[in-house]
Amino acid sequence: MDSTEKHLKSVMRLAVVVPEVRVADLAFNCAQIHRSLDLLRENQPDWIIFPRLCLTGASCGDLFRQKLLQESAREALSALIPLTSGTSSKMLLGLPLAFGEEVFEGLAQIRYGKIEALMAALTPESPSLSSASSLPKGAKLQIADKQIEVIASNSIRINGAEINLGYQIPPSEDSGLLINLVNLPAIAPAEGLLQTGFNPASRPGVVVICSAGASESTTDQVYSGRAEIWQNGKRLAAAPELSFETQIVQAECALEVFTPARTPENKPIRSLSVRFPFISRTQPEKQFERLLEIQSAGLIRRLLHTRQRKVVLGLSGGADSSQALLVCCRAFDRLGLEREGILAVWMPGPGSSQSSQQRSASLADLAGVAQRTIPIGEAVLSHLEDIGHPAGLHDVTFENAQARERTQILMDLANQQNALVVGTGDLSEIALGWSTFNGDHMSMYNVNCGLPKTLLLRLLVWAGGFLFGKEGEKLARKIAEAPVSPELLPVDAAGETPQKTEETLGPYELHDFFLFYAIYKQLPPKEVFLEARRCFRGDYAPGEILTTLKTFYRRFFSQQFKRSASPDGPQLLEISLSPRSGWRMPSDVSAALWLDAVEKIDASESHS
Repeated sequence: MDSTEKHLKSVMRLAVVVPEVRVADLAFNCAQIHRSLDLLRENQPDWIIFPRLCLTGASCGDLFRQKLLQESAREALSALIPLTSGTSSKMLLGLPLAFGEEVFEGLAQIRYGKIEALMAALTPESPSLSSASSLPKGAKLQIADKQIEVIASNSIRINGAEINLGYQIPPSEDSGLLINLVNLPAIAPAEGLLQTGFNPASRPGVVVICSAGASESTTDQVYSGRAEIWQNGKRLAAAPELSFETQIVQAECALEVFTPARTPENKPIRSLSVRFPFISRTQPEKQFERLLEIQSAGLIRRLLHTRQRKVVLGLSGGADSSQALLVCCRAFDRLGLEREGILAVWMPGPGSSQSSQQRSASLADLAGVAQRTIPIGEAVLSHLEDIGHPAGLHDVTFENAQARERTQILMDLANQQNALVVGTGDLSEIALGWSTFNGDHMSMYNVNCGLPKTLLLRLLVWAGGFLFGKEGEKLARKIAEAPVSPELLPVDAAGETPQKTEETLGPYELHDFFLFYAIYKQLPPKEVFLEARRCFRGDYAPGEILTTLKTFYRRFFSQQFKRSASPDGPQLLEISLSPRSGWRMPSDVSAALWLDAVEKIDASESHS
């Protein structure tokens, strides 16, 4: 045996590819796959691994059930198969597979110009696809003029590898190659929200992780594009995440010796109730950096898809709109676009304070974005007169008319400027329905929809410093520390707003606590109350906590209709309230069960 042959038998060459994808554009996606194979041809990897459903894109939704897409995917696979005829490389490609009226998530393993295995997932990634448990035993599909048997499973062993669809894989002492195909959304969790599942550092042998990337749809989440190769607990190679271009990761793995992987040092953190469960206690700045990158990546993908190079947003001087502006700046910087394409619009009304106007102007000046001031007072009064609203009556109609006037201005400016309206509402406001339906509730893409208020305020200060240095951090801190207010009632004699949101709703730190434990952790009302009372002892009286808890449950249930009509925006934590992929609940559901449980809580009762 010569040295070359010995080398070939002692190493395994792996290539993981996260291709740029256009959702449902088969011609473009095939071209990216073809180009990647050309780049890898010289190295002759033993395995070439692509993400799940990469031929069509993983985020097609109900388009998977369109026969045109199904047939095009099968034709695309047939066209790609011959590309492996001159090489021993084993290629994994994902695509939808139609069998009768059912559509399954498929995975083809190709080598020597033919399909060696065809797999259909028992637990498909998309809810629009069927479980392969309904696939008849011995079912075959015709691909490239050949009948191929379909294996119904989430895991298959072939050619010395274990190939798995999904992230919940138990650790194994088996030596060998584990290929883990899982499309992971990019999130920036705190300790209590850590993603669970298979840890590649805990398994011996070679482990490959491959996920779809940020070029997929960012309607409700941004895919991470995670591509990694591990051996015996050590990461050999990894691609940068949140990339919009094709990424290829390669590594050579020695096969002579497989040693047990070391036990990771980062042991699971005991689940204890904390006051700010959405904020990392150990690495907050790392979390903030990732949050900003995910927010900007979501916006970038939407701009690339719509071919727009301008955005419009209302800048009020508050924290939410300020954070949205910083996200726009980061997205434009990453795209290499001038910030003059960001139009920040100040729309003063009867309740707009002098201090908020100063904060808005200072931030827009520092960011170097285009600015415009459009007063809404006369337009709102004219509209109220048109509908017969009594002059001087400052009720909900008076307040909501201002929010809807501002939204109309932003939407019309977007049409005029060929721009995208960027939304600003945060996750806490979405949970409580603290917005005007078809007013500030609406936008063309909401970059803040995954941020609870307590996390947003901290992120804002960090992002201001990250983008604009000490001056930016100082200004962002000033904005974050200002009282939260919708500024919809007439200002006082000093030109300041009399409205304070938390005087009406209760403290946001309590509402975010409830959001975490009542909705994400799914604890019953009494347990939520007891946890809050323990965590906030000395800051809020039990009666205030209970009153705020009642407000939370009442509004969370009654305001679902606003969430049902939510604009697109990226998920940032494991919790999401998107009606499409995060929180599915009827708008007309009864809250009686939960409200009755809250009424039975005795705030004065002593608990150990």
